[in-house]
Amino acid sequence: MVNYNTRELTLEAIASIFSSLLDPDFRVEVIVVDNASVDGTADAIELRFPDVRVIRSPENLGFGRGNNLGADSAVGEALFLLNTDTIVRPGAIEKLYHALYAQERRGVVGPFLENRDGSYQTSMTSFPSVWRTFCYYFWLDRIFPNIPFFGDGTMNHADPLVERDVDVINGAAMMIRRDLFASINGFDPEYFMYYEESDLCKRVADRGYSAHYSPSARVLHLINQSSRSRMWWFHQMLRISRKVYARKHMNGAERVAMALIVHTGFAIRIAIYPIFGLVKPRFRTLGRDMLKSYLPVNSPFTPRKNANA
Repeated sequence: MVNYNTRELTLEAIASIFSSLLDPDFRVEVIVVDNASVDGTADAIELRFPDVRVIRSPENLGFGRGNNLGADSAVGEALFLLNTDTIVRPGAIEKLYHALYAQERRGVVGPFLENRDGSYQTSMTSFPSVWRTFCYYFWLDRIFPNIPFFGDGTMNHADPLVERDVDVINGAAMMIRRDLFASINGFDPEYFMYYEESDLCKRVADRGYSAHYSPSARVLHLINQSSRSRMWWFHQMLRISRKVYARKHMNGAERVAMALIVHTGFAIRIAIYPIFGLVKPRFRTLGRDMLKSYLPVNSPFTPRKNANA
């Protein structure tokens, strides 16, 4: 688990891990990487859960590098990468483990992610592509919501109760073979946040392993709201990470097309959202944040590398 100033959520998530275990012979170790938090999370964990290993990073490593640091200290056969804003349901970890090793070439598994009301939250997606990005930025997924061809890659047309192989497992709760994780060198540190799981699952697939969605395992994902105060940074990070993914996994023509689609989509929104804001103020705020994401404003964090969004 990678923590950044989410003390209460993290404590609740850790408690849910231990209470979720149904098999007394099933052993887990819990490792929390604290990304230079200032809310006392590390001390609180050590006080309440002395058996949990806390790794204190002197800087905010981001999601991928933080998980890599934790994985380096893990000794388990499988790694369960879990967000701090989650509640693990009973039996979920054991179910994921058995699903992971049910087939020799299965490399990654993920659970059914729940919203607070128990409804399905996006747990599986397709690999990013030019067409899916176009459908998202030009609202085709909204205009034709019942036609899978115009989907944005979130697989909203797939039955969430059906077990299946997929392209990408949501990084909020992902289990992977530890030896496989090590063989691909874990998460690419060039991603500070977003698209890490797409890149990881793509490299897993390139090794001949599958990613599998197992809905019998359930995890409540509360979705941390901390980024809402810096939505401009959210937009900036998405663009940067998308560019990194395109550079690694797409050809030259696809990279150019992706850039044109993304920047045109942003430009259209920046132009029209202030008009929509006359009726709904949230659009005015959204347009302002999108514009701010292009301006030379100091970021709340400093990624290891900047792909120049």
